[in-house]
Amino acid sequence: MTQTIPALIDFEASCLPEYGQSYPIEVAIARIDGESRAWMIRPLDAWKHWDWSEEAEALHGISRAMLELDGLPARQVLAEVIEFVDGCSVYSDAELDEYWLEVLCQTLGTALPFPIRYLGEWMMDRGYTRPQVVAALEEAKQRLPKEHLAREDAKRLAMVVRLLMESEAA
Repeated sequence: MTQTIPALIDFEASCLPEYGQSYPIEVAIARIDGESRAWMIRPLDAWKHWDWSEEAEALHGISRAMLELDGLPARQVLAEVIEFVDGCSVYSDAELDEYWLEVLCQTLGTALPFPIRYLGEWMMDRGYTRPQVVAALEEAKQRLPKEHLAREDAKRLAMVVRLLMESEAA
């Protein structure tokens, strides 16, 4: 299938990799058609002794107890993510998102289901200028000000892409 619709992915993790061995705890995807989904990931047994950061928890507001109670099995999350991005090219604003997808896939013993491309390259390939990108980012931040929540971050990035594409069409 031809990859046509941009989708933006964002992960939250147990901690940043520079602070220890981190694992993904939430993933969200927002497509530019306005659809979005978010999944909390119940930690796998293999991650039982991996690191957890109180600072990261304070940022994203997801506790270990919440993951145990509301998190979905990792294999189910991955399957639903793959289904949700079917027909999309997946982008992120940070290399860490691909890292956490790799951690998830490696732990499940599966190959990466799709590449995650860098959003900046998409912008450069289409010739958007720095002022255009900054203006779109500012407008998206005004409309969706919450940060460090995977669903909100992914939706904000999708909005930036939509705003840029709309400015191009105008």
